[in-house]
Amino acid sequence: MNKNISLALFLLITYSASGTSDEHGFSGMWVLDKRSPRPGNAPSSMETRIKLKGSSVTIESTFSEPANGIVPLLYLGVMTTKLSLTMDGREQENSVGPFDIQSKTTFDGKQMLTDWIATILGEQVQGHWTHRLSDDARHLILEIREISAHGQHGEAILYFVRK
Repeated sequence: MNKNISLALFLLITYSASGTSDEHGFSGMWVLDKRSPRPGNAPSSMETRIKLKGSSVTIESTFSEPANGIVPLLYLGVMTTKLSLTMDGREQENSVGPFDIQSKTTFDGKQMLTDWIATILGEQVQGHWTHRLSDDARHLILEIREISAHGQHGEAILYFVRK
């Protein structure tokens, strides 16, 4: 009897721990889908590993550098090697090259929503990322929006597949 209770508790704890580490399904390795449409200024290749632990999200990426060496402002924070986000309502700060980005991230069903503000040369740029997971959890769509203090506006959609 004690053996059965111990086994049941072990399975319950193991199942609960695995369910809370990524209840949304975003964790894993994602690769830019070369068969999907892509804006001309998007990276030609990109791999992104998303790790969720508690209220923390870490996004680590590798990507091909633009031929001219200049990452378009639209991809600020997307084309970076490591980004830390938090979903507990606190503002998170990251350094991306010479820029500082403050962000807040929340989950809404199968969407991870991030609003961010960056200061570039003393001026603010605002943006929004929507990471949307497909129903089968095999595809991830990243919608990107940004607007600068001068009214420069950019939008892009990147499509990823689970690796």
